[in-house]
Amino acid sequence: MESPYFLPLLDLPAPPNIFVSPEKMEYLIGDTVSFRCVAPPSKDKIQGFQFSGTAGWAVDIRTSKKASTYTFNITGPKDGGSHTCRYTIIDRLLKSVQSKESKVIIISVKDPPPHPTLSLNISSGVVSEGYPLLFICTAPGSTVEHRFHFYKEGAEVIPGSEVNSLETSAQLSISQSSQNHTGNFTCAYEEKVEGRWILSYMSSVVTVFVKEPPFAPELGVDPSSAVVTEGYPLRFTCIAFRDDSRLRFHFYRDGVEIPSGQAVSETTTMNPGNFTELLFPQTPRRFSGKFSCGFEEDVGGTWVSSPQSKVLEVTVKDPPAQPDLILNPPSGEVREGDPLLITCVAYGTSGEWKFYFYKDGTEQFSEACTRNHSFFSIPAVEPSVTGQFTCRYEERVSGKWIPSPLSQVTVVTMQASSLPIPLVTGCAAAAAALVLVLLLAACICQRRRGHVHWKGLHNKDDTSAYPLALVS
Repeated sequence: MESPYFLPLLDLPAPPNIFVSPEKMEYLIGDTVSFRCVAPPSKDKIQGFQFSGTAGWAVDIRTSKKASTYTFNITGPKDGGSHTCRYTIIDRLLKSVQSKESKVIIISVKDPPPHPTLSLNISSGVVSEGYPLLFICTAPGSTVEHRFHFYKEGAEVIPGSEVNSLETSAQLSISQSSQNHTGNFTCAYEEKVEGRWILSYMSSVVTVFVKEPPFAPELGVDPSSAVVTEGYPLRFTCIAFRDDSRLRFHFYRDGVEIPSGQAVSETTTMNPGNFTELLFPQTPRRFSGKFSCGFEEDVGGTWVSSPQSKVLEVTVKDPPAQPDLILNPPSGEVREGDPLLITCVAYGTSGEWKFYFYKDGTEQFSEACTRNHSFFSIPAVEPSVTGQFTCRYEERVSGKWIPSPLSQVTVVTMQASSLPIPLVTGCAAAAAALVLVLLLAACICQRRRGHVHWKGLHNKDDTSAYPLALVS
């Protein structure tokens, strides 16, 4: 259309008449409204009409008719306010001239229902994958009938669902969240007004971030062989593959959580904060079992549990038993110069031992071996060997040498020596017999004179000496 030619205001064509249909005190969103613009009688040729509103919109309609109608649907309060129209003619100079503006028609558009409140069961909006999501959309208190809608990124999540007329809220439940549920959620509702469903304003946005689920932690044990002797330290370390959240750790034995405080020491390092240790300085008796650990992650104020770690089977061994000390000869009585053999026997299945022999509390001999016994041999006994003998052993368990108690005490004594009576044969024997006869005769002679008496043995302990008669 050719741009209209503007004349001084007094010379402009007369204003048109404007009409609205239907006429209502207040229009609802969704109403259809028609404005009709009618030019006054004139010999001038009509070129077209223009409709405009206070919202800043304007519509040009090209026509040669004396009247024109513009129809639209009300979509919101912006369609309300003042509305006017003009027409354009072609004057005698073949120029386009726009008429004066029509009178103003003001229409009032009823505001949509107020926006609802959208809430989520996770206040922070951050959840771990698999965790349930529950959205609640609540309309302001009203007894009118409602229909609710939930949206993600502007697209409706589920079709509009009706609720009972007295209810003012609806729920959207996601039993198991996935990372596809990350995004911005809103909701709205419809109210039934004059038989028509009027959509409310949108709620505020609720942002949801679904994190990947926590992985199972890793459980370590010291000693690494998972074999420990009763009374010795046992340490567990649980490592989580998370470094951006608060964590709470749990340890389990045979599927049952180990109560807090049962271990003497339990420490959690918060920087980087992804592991904890559980220490038993003295492993209890009969504490063997299958151990595992797990953790909880603080996800938006909710503690989300991880899967449990792989199971570690720990064996708690009894402490080494008392060894046996065996002597040869068994009586422990030896004669000087004879051999003495002392044997220390251990009881266990270690495969590696160290043996120690003691006399009167002082170590005499030690040996490391792969058999469960050790020998301490004295080839020729001396008097200094007598005393109290004991032994002990150490058993290698998980890289540590575990000592046994001392054996029973065994006493080694020296047996008294017996000097042999010399036997003389041949000529020496005859000479000796002759001497004895002479001595006997002398004794008889002395007794007859009354000057002989018997003294007996001088050394009763010396069995090699013969008794002599002393003459006074």
